[in-house]
Amino acid sequence: MLRDTERIANLAENLRAAMHRFGWTQQKLEAESGVPQPIISRILNAKGEPGVITVWRLAEALQTSLDKLLASPVRKFLAKSG
Repeated sequence: MLRDTERIANLAENLRAAMHRFGWTQQKLEAESGVPQPIISRILNAKGEPGVITVWRLAEALQTSLDKLLASPVRKFLAKSG
């Protein structure tokens, strides 16, 4: 079972990868999602625990799902191969 710190780290890693895929900065993600840049920065640095609405807004802006943003690297790998 994952600890909360691992879940938050997964979110940070997955958010960073999704932003990279779009070539987006924190400011661009703020503009597209409505989530303030300081909150995006905290998520990317694995600080605090964002609410589900915040994560949902980020996922929607990045054209992905909550599940993919919160997935562990192993789960993402298995999803790609299956």
